[in-house]
Amino acid sequence: MERRTFIIAAVAGGVGLAEYTCMTSWMKSLHNPYRVSVKSFESYGAEAALAAITANDDFYVTSKGSTPALKAADWRFRFDGLVAHPFTLTYADLVALPQVEKELTLECISNSIGGNAIGNARWTGTPLKPLIERAQPLPSAAHAAIYAADGFSTGHPLDRLWNAENLLVYRMNGEDLPPAHGYPVRIFIPGKFGMKQPKWVTRIELVNPPYVGYWEKQGWSDTSERLAHARFTDLKDGAKLSGKNLELAGFAIGNLDGVRAVEISFDDGATWRATSLFSRPSPLVWAFWRYVWVSPEPGEYTLRLRAIDGKGKAEDYDPRGIFPDGATGQQVMTVTVV
Repeated sequence: MERRTFIIAAVAGGVGLAEYTCMTSWMKSLHNPYRVSVKSFESYGAEAALAAITANDDFYVTSKGSTPALKAADWRFRFDGLVAHPFTLTYADLVALPQVEKELTLECISNSIGGNAIGNARWTGTPLKPLIERAQPLPSAAHAAIYAADGFSTGHPLDRLWNAENLLVYRMNGEDLPPAHGYPVRIFIPGKFGMKQPKWVTRIELVNPPYVGYWEKQGWSDTSERLAHARFTDLKDGAKLSGKNLELAGFAIGNLDGVRAVEISFDDGATWRATSLFSRPSPLVWAFWRYVWVSPEPGEYTLRLRAIDGKGKAEDYDPRGIFPDGATGQQVMTVTVV
């Protein structure tokens, strides 16, 4: 077997979101693990997907203020507004409801192209849909306002909350939610940036007309649907590479449509080549890709990367700023083969 240089690293993770400052750290528990030969990589098999879990201590934290000091015994969740049957749950009531565990990826709306404010975890909670059914929305109910104990709030169309994958979450990677990530309960709405998924959730109120939340009033996206994007995980701009065959790798993530494919260009977008997706457990979890760059000639190259979402839409060519819809656009970098 020909020797290949395998360039990939695990990415730091994230929860919380949409407040102001992202504090990130790399996944110490993984120790930058994928710097291995193809032969040893192939031995991972299904374990590759498991290695993409971000440890709780290594998740980035995003906050606009202090973390509420809440006790599970004192926590209450109110579902009211334009409903036939408003109700209140205690923490004991919540954890007694049917429990599900899902591996889901979350990203900060203020994450930059190639940034680290994204991560993946196993989330345990109860589905939101049966709670909506229990409340019985009135015909006039079309939107929801979601409130949190720290004073944060945001709004959603009611149709989006009906999706079966939405959860009220109380455990993260098998442990109680850390305080900075929403203890005792947060809401999870896969496919959205974290700005729309409050930590320390205390109330859902069904309303009409739409509710405009804190950051939306500042001009941030009201929909906050995450567009499909692909990223390198270890390759750096300006890198000097050497080797007969170079194996490049990274991740890609989208919204509810998932990621269909990832393509790479070595000539600044003039032509594109398909990569191989070697881990794609669900549309709601980041997929990992790799590409073997066979016998590259010495010289300077402008690399571009793009994701193709589940509906066939390609990631935009030109990068845009983060505000107001989250960072979108292809990751671009220059490397030199020596």
